[in-house]
Amino acid sequence: MSANLSRRRVEKERGFPSFCKKCGEAAKIFTSKTIKNPGRLFHGCPNGSEEDKNHLFKWTDESAVEEIENMKSHLELQSQRCEDVTRSYDKKIEDLGDALAGFGKEMKEMKELVDGYEKDVKNLKKMVVCGVGMMVVYYYFAM
Repeated sequence: MSANLSRRRVEKERGFPSFCKKCGEAAKIFTSKTIKNPGRLFHGCPNGSEEDKNHLFKWTDESAVEEIENMKSHLELQSQRCEDVTRSYDKKIEDLGDALAGFGKEMKEMKELVDGYEKDVKNLKKMVVCGVGMMVVYYYFAM
């Protein structure tokens, strides 16, 4: 009998039941009027009775505990996923910081190159002016 009872418990859905698996009727909440469980709430099938044990019967407090356990498992899973995403983003942010530092170094090197090119352009400009001046002088004296 114990094996049969545990098998029936495994087949039951966890949490609050929504319908009777035997007849498909929507589950309703009833209050126990027995001496053993006075005032205790249970989910049951409106077509069920104490004689017909095949219809839905489940204590509401047990269903509530199962619902809480299900939510706890779900929240733990979601929490783990959030931690994984956070670690992933932390790594990406660290990589971006490294990339920005590298870009800063490259920009400094480029600025040094540009400064060097500016000096070269100034020197080239001086040489062109000098060359033009020499051509003018040559043209003036040669003619």
